[in-house]
Amino acid sequence: MPIYATFGTNDIEKATAFYDELLAMIGASRVGAIDRGIFYGRGIMEFGILNPANGGAAAVGNGAMIALDAPSRAVVDAMHAKALTLGASCEGPPGMRDDDPDGFYGAYFRDPEGNKLCAFHIGPA
Repeated sequence: MPIYATFGTNDIEKATAFYDELLAMIGASRVGAIDRGIFYGRGIMEFGILNPANGGAAAVGNGAMIALDAPSRAVVDAMHAKALTLGASCEGPPGMRDDDPDGFYGAYFRDPEGNKLCAFHIGPA
């Protein structure tokens, strides 16, 4: 089970502007920093945005995605909408992803650098 996950960035200022607002919607804030990036979490480090350690350009991982657990379907909807206003692109609008009415409700988007995220909630609205 992963402890935390990271995305590469080529523009820390732009990435932090995006993630500061987006992750606040699920109670996460900056919990640490190093010379090449910022870490977010809810008390512990859970997610980071970093310039690549090898000094090369950051690139989107093909098939990579980070899923963010939201406390309700309304927060999933709000996170998706906020991400789009912050420059994200839609990869799948909010909605149920299976036949169980209390099942997986998710929304997919790519941050301004192309990294894929999913905001989701499992359970009743």
